[in-house]
Amino acid sequence: MLGMATRIVSDYGKVLSRVEPGVYGLPQSLLPHPREKIRYAITTLLKQIGPGHPEVKEGLRHGYVYLAQFIADEEADLVARGQASASGSGSDEASAEPAMRIINRIKLEMERAVEEMRAFP
Repeated sequence: MLGMATRIVSDYGKVLSRVEPGVYGLPQSLLPHPREKIRYAITTLLKQIGPGHPEVKEGLRHGYVYLAQFIADEEADLVARGQASASGSGSDEASAEPAMRIINRIKLEMERAVEEMRAFP
């Protein structure tokens, strides 16, 4: 069980190392495992790591929160088009408002994940 959790988190970490930080709405198809499986693996490892590894725990917590960035591929495409339009480099103005709604949903989910991690032992 612990070995599987370690492998899942390691696979997820490889994905995180390839994505641009601060980007909202990454395609869920980039994830090597389902979101719930990654969440479970992260919490499993957090329960097993002793107090002597605060950096590792913090990294796991950040990874847990960052999972909210991964959304359905269609939504990720809409967000990308909306952000391009808002920045002036795209012409799909109709996608700007729906993209903002998705981004706001991502932010709320990230806030929930932060609260979950605060409450986690």
